Amino acid sequence: MDVEVYYSGQRGGTMPYAALPAFRLFCKQNGFQLNWDSTNKRVDLDSGLKGKVCVLFTGISSGATAYEWEVLGNVQKFLSDSGMEVVLSQNNSALAKNTDVAIRFSLKEMRTLEKPRLIFFQSEDEKRQDLVKCLRTEMQQSGIPCHYKVLKNQKQPSIVHIQLQLPLYTDVNNRKDYAEKIALHLASGVLEYFQNGLHIQPMAFLPPNILKLFYSTMLLTSDKESQQGADEKPLAEEQSTIQESDQPTNEASDSNSELSSEANSEANSEANSEREELLILAEEELLEQVVTIHPVEEVPEHVDLRTSAEVYFDYTLIHSESIEKPYLLIGTLQVKNTGNVELNNPIICLRVSPVDSIKMGGQVLPPKLVETMAVQGTSGLKGWKYLEDDWFAQAMERGEYWIAPIQPVSIPPESTEAFQNFQISFMKQEAGKGIVVEGVVLCNDQTVHFSANNRIAVSF
Repeated sequence: MDVEVYYSGQRGGTMPYAALPAFRLFCKQNGFQLNWDSTNKRVDLDSGLKGKVCVLFTGISSGATAYEWEVLGNVQKFLSDSGMEVVLSQNNSALAKNTDVAIRFSLKEMRTLEKPRLIFFQSEDEKRQDLVKCLRTEMQQSGIPCHYKVLKNQKQPSIVHIQLQLPLYTDVNNRKDYAEKIALHLASGVLEYFQNGLHIQPMAFLPPNILKLFYSTMLLTSDKESQQGADEKPLAEEQSTIQESDQPTNEASDSNSELSSEANSEANSEANSEREELLILAEEELLEQVVTIHPVEEVPEHVDLRTSAEVYFDYTLIHSESIEKPYLLIGTLQVKNTGNVELNNPIICLRVSPVDSIKMGGQVLPPKLVETMAVQGTSGLKGWKYLEDDWFAQAMERGEYWIAPIQPVSIPPESTEAFQNFQISFMKQEAGKGIVVEGVVLCNDQTVHFSANNRIAVSF
């Protein structure tokens, strides 16, 4: 009996039921989260960081720069792929109380400064010393000099504050280079902190597509080496046989040698004939086995095209004990293509109720800001944007947020695309009332649509 194996909701394949105990120990040792569903005979794997929450704050001043958002947006991309929840915020420092990691990044441009530098504002709180140590170790590798200042009686000791100080007229290309280095090493420092604290392997941080690429590459290399060894072995045996048969003997007389030679010639001829017959029979048997084991599959003349998808919400609710602080809901909308037709350019509609009590946030850009603030990927700009420039007015009128990918997106059959880490904040409602979020996805030039299998509902 085989069991189904899923990773982060995506089907990875099957494995023998007998291998389940050893597989559980392997996952435990490497830090993967594993859930065994005995009823459905299904294994669900998740990243070792699932359930961990990291909050990234911009500068304390109300006028947070686009540069700060750019750096932290890249950090969010890095860390979100590892499986944890990552929240971007500006002034809501109350979020730091209920999170695993809280980091503030700010930018300060100085007229008298000659070279860039990073300043770590350290508090006397011992709880964050391990995090600060990991961040310092990684940030030192960015090539930007690091300095440290200890703050006494800090108001927010749970937040680690890192400030980039730049000369006022720093070149645009240098600024971009600094931003990329800081985002990479800042994310690496956070991952190292979790690796040390949870005692798990970095392999448990990798997303499914990277794990699949890694293991397929390793297995392919192993198969090639094994095949090469198998091809070389018969050649070595053949050479050994030839060398043995060519060894001369001096024990017989010349006449006996001639008779022996003729006898051997006849014997060898008969032996060769027998070998040829045996080889032909062996080849026929092998061919029959190959045909039996790997039958040729007939290609059906006609395949019915079917468009279908599973759409569902994953979300985390964070709230403060203070009545004056809002609740924060961090959600992801998963779209899995369960049909046999590719789904293109999904457009997402989030319906919220009540409209006047909900604020939408996260890394969703207005169309006008896409060119300047979108994340630059290897194939161009990427991320998500609101469909219309007047998105806020439409949301207040209809209670709908329409969101589309910045870059073209295709979802092949059995693949999943996720609208990750959208943020919804709201205040506590009156008793008996609640907050509801529903989702609809439109694909293929809006010719097909799929409603979410579940909805987000928070009751009071």
